[in-house]
Amino acid sequence: MISEVRKINRAKDTLLTPSQFTLTLKSIMVGIEVMSIPNYIISVSKQDAWISILLGAIYPIYLVIISNFLCKNSPKDNILVLSKKCFGNFLGSILNFIFISFFLLSLTAELSGYSNVFKVYAVTFLKNYQVLLPVLVPIAFVSYKGIKTLGRLNEVAFYLSISLIIIPAGILAYGSFLNLMPVFGSGLNNIVKGSTQTGNAYSGMEIIFLIYPFLQDRKKLLKCGLVSTAIVAFIYIWVTFGTVYYLGVDSSQKYLWPVLTLADSVKIPIINSFRYIFVSLWSLVQFKCISTYYFAVSYGLNQSIKKISAKTFTILLYPIIIIISLLYGNPTTYNYYIKHLIPVYVIFNLTYVSIVAILIYIKRGVNYKKL
Repeated sequence: MISEVRKINRAKDTLLTPSQFTLTLKSIMVGIEVMSIPNYIISVSKQDAWISILLGAIYPIYLVIISNFLCKNSPKDNILVLSKKCFGNFLGSILNFIFISFFLLSLTAELSGYSNVFKVYAVTFLKNYQVLLPVLVPIAFVSYKGIKTLGRLNEVAFYLSISLIIIPAGILAYGSFLNLMPVFGSGLNNIVKGSTQTGNAYSGMEIIFLIYPFLQDRKKLLKCGLVSTAIVAFIYIWVTFGTVYYLGVDSSQKYLWPVLTLADSVKIPIINSFRYIFVSLWSLVQFKCISTYYFAVSYGLNQSIKKISAKTFTILLYPIIIIISLLYGNPTTYNYYIKHLIPVYVIFNLTYVSIVAILIYIKRGVNYKKL
């Protein structure tokens, strides 16, 4: 009897509540992109950039729907297991490593982007490696502790960071609705084209294919995915709307991270500049995002190479992550790499999970026993 209770408690320690699962999905999608996403979209769809952001949410919603289908058919097997069953060990392993490399790219990109922002606005006297080395230690620790610790962090930190969304509402007193007019003035083609530029912002939802077996109540997977997408879409729409409203289409393009300019508009008695407080709070958002990517990489590698534990991979990855993060260089070089690499991965991920889902559907249709 006691051993059974222990097994149940041990199982609970590795499963996420619907709230933790939802906010883990949300955390991985909101990172460094929130600082600069308005510029990417405004350059294409002008004052209608917020509409493009809304359309771009179709991508994570599609991923949620596909993951829900896979979860119903194979609740205990993630995409890495299903891939080998569909494509065989050799091809499946190759595709799996490409899929995992996406999380490594995103992890190092987020860390490099964080270093760039933090250096410019907080610690200009430090070099990149001096920022990266200590920052990655607590992030690695969270990943080392496992999915449950990560879920708890994402849940608690979400409520602590809500102020980042609420406080910049002060711009409503200074901007102009004329900057948002005319609605649909940029043309339907530009709005749709702008939505294709949101891949960087919404990428990260792919982690749902790795972690859905960790959800306590898998019947709520669809709801969790849609709620997290709605939260992320709201955040991106709000910062893009606020940027256009406060700065206008032309002025926003002059700033590398226009969202930080919104923080400067907040006037609080006694505090000289709210920007530093904003950057400090935003660091918490980045901490969650990078920790989630770190876990995805170490856990994904463990699933592919069973002989090495996820904890061991967490330690082995530390110097590799630092080296890759330093290679991105300054913000301009960083933006160049991300602009060209992430869209390629988005196409691969979309194709990869879709083909797996199609093969599972076909096999199920020919009396294929549930995987």
